[in-house]
Amino acid sequence: MKKRYYVAVAAVSEEPKQILLENTDCFLEGLREYADRTVIVLGGYWGLMKYVADKAIELGFNVMFVLPDNPPLEPPNNDKTIIVRTDLGFPTRSTVMCKTGDVLVAMGGRIGSITEIMLAYDFGKPIVVVRSGYDTDKIPACFGEYIDARKKAKITLAGDGCEAAEIVKKILFS
Repeated sequence: MKKRYYVAVAAVSEEPKQILLENTDCFLEGLREYADRTVIVLGGYWGLMKYVADKAIELGFNVMFVLPDNPPLEPPNNDKTIIVRTDLGFPTRSTVMCKTGDVLVAMGGRIGSITEIMLAYDFGKPIVVVRSGYDTDKIPACFGEYIDARKKAKITLAGDGCEAAEIVKKILFS
């Protein structure tokens, strides 16, 4: 029996720019061969998170939504989705999302995604930051491969979504 892996994705909650859509497409296409044993974990279903979810479902992935209280949009409820209604605030639901993921991929975001990077690091989860032009790009530039001297989890900067998929495959499937 094959092991199932959980890939948490930190993604901006606003309407995504074209670069984020392209990175998402390339990332999910790059992981598609493992769709049967990979669950994409998201903190909601709006902004880039919605695009990631819809594309992942289209490509055959299962998608888990770790929802905060009063989410702005309800995710689809079907045989490819798992909905976890936490009734927690946004930052606290991110804790559940990051603890669930075997790896965190930051596709591009602001303070919410930066918080998720910090949480994943504290949980010892590998982090892949995809160069996006968003604030998450500052994390590897500021800290390098590790946020502190404890070196709890490696942070890797990927030039785009295609490279991020290759990094995640090495982390999870090698």
